[in-house]
Amino acid sequence: MNLIDASVQFPTVIFTIGLLVALVYWLFVILGALDIDLLGGADDVSGALKGAGEAVTGGVKGAAEAAAHGHGDAGHAHDVGGGLWAWLGLASVPVTVSMSVVLLLTWAGSILAMQYGPAGLGTALAIVMAVAVILIALPLAGFLVRPLRPVFEVKVGKSNKDYVGSTCTITTGHVDNGFGQATIEEGATVLVIPVRCDRAGVLGRGAKALVIDFDPVRHAYIVEPVADLLPAAPTGADGSV
Repeated sequence: MNLIDASVQFPTVIFTIGLLVALVYWLFVILGALDIDLLGGADDVSGALKGAGEAVTGGVKGAAEAAAHGHGDAGHAHDVGGGLWAWLGLASVPVTVSMSVVLLLTWAGSILAMQYGPAGLGTALAIVMAVAVILIALPLAGFLVRPLRPVFEVKVGKSNKDYVGSTCTITTGHVDNGFGQATIEEGATVLVIPVRCDRAGVLGRGAKALVIDFDPVRHAYIVEPVADLLPAAPTGADGSV
């Protein structure tokens, strides 16, 4: 049996269709990334195929979790269904990536099972073989995609409010309610920020200030001298510190 004949035999044909959808999906993703417009209306076709691909992958994922519900006891059904995808390691990358790997493994596993398994599989035995291939492919796919997690991690930058409470160094000659600049050091990174102080003349070049707020109207940080915010040192009866 050659590869093409094996690919269209039941149950491999199910995985073949899913794999073809995944291949077409990734083809249009690549074309979209390269911004290649080969055909008129390609964006509409690409969007439709992406939607179809996500629907297929989402459906297979749902089926896997539904199967876990069916095999699990009632007391643990919610926990298994809610965390099965993550427990297998498949949630560490986008579902389109993990499902593409699952489809490739199930297709290859089904081909191998038909090649080296008993000839003339009946419908019932073919279904059992397909289920076994899926159960083997899911954890194996999770193992394969887990090292890709750092590639898809979303690094969220700091917002303006995240710098409130930081200490900065004034770099301009003075700071008032309409002018001023300072730097904040974060390790090896030096961030230059606009600063404002409603009390003119209290901050000059080289002074340390504390960021107490961010003013979205002036698009600047409100600062106050660090010394003014520190508690006064206790003094003795003779006035000594």
